[in-house]
Amino acid sequence: MEAKLLTAERFVDMRMECSYRYVLSTTEYFRPHYHDYYELFVMLDGNALHCVNGEQINLKKGDMVFIRPNDTHDYLCRNGKVFSMMNITFTQKTADELFGFLGEGFNSDALKTKPLPPTVHLNESELDWFNSRMDSVCAIDGNDLKNIKTALRILLFRIFTRFFSDFGEQDDAMPLWLDELLDEMRQNGNFIVGVDRLLELSPKTREHTLRCIKKYTDHTATEFINGLRLNFIANMLRNSNHSVSDIIYESGFNNISWASTLFRKNFKMSMSDYRKTN
Repeated sequence: MEAKLLTAERFVDMRMECSYRYVLSTTEYFRPHYHDYYELFVMLDGNALHCVNGEQINLKKGDMVFIRPNDTHDYLCRNGKVFSMMNITFTQKTADELFGFLGEGFNSDALKTKPLPPTVHLNESELDWFNSRMDSVCAIDGNDLKNIKTALRILLFRIFTRFFSDFGEQDDAMPLWLDELLDEMRQNGNFIVGVDRLLELSPKTREHTLRCIKKYTDHTATEFINGLRLNFIANMLRNSNHSVSDIIYESGFNNISWASTLFRKNFKMSMSDYRKTN
């Protein structure tokens, strides 16, 4: 389905240059779309699949997502279950004024240019804080646009300074396809086969897969797989009487010397010593 452009004139109260709305999945029709304005939403309950910029990311209660103009996204219910969110929309002018006030020390460029929308998770107390602030906004007379505008701007300021001030130092959320791929590699002996099996199972190209593994795990694909193999070796040393050489070959390594070197580096002792002490 072709993504649809949503405009500020329709989805933002231009008298205040910001709006808020509670969204319940059972009362909404979701389709791929992008904006000419900014959006901040918080998952209040349930789970959803966020389809955004070609990736799929699991969302759960407490997740807060900052959508920029031209981010293309959509929502899918997880297992058909209901979810709810609070949605705050605001114009580019409002965002420019906010980030301009915060100054160069606030890394707004990182928020605006990351390939995926910046996402943070609010713990229970933080979510309670957010809900109480929204309750205060909702308590303002609906005709008092000046005070609603001010209250929403204060809230946006507090959100960005409290939850996104160090975003440039954080990693993006791992895409769903990669999370599922790495989980699949842990199962059914796939790690024993190695990188070839990983690339066979991946829904993405070789280059994209290897690049994303490095980005989101801080390890190469080979290092990730070797880590699984070393865990396999350690567990077999503890829980079997198989010979060390047999365990190494069973794990997928075909070089005993290299496997021994990696094991010593990771566990700070030899395989024989590990078996004796565990």
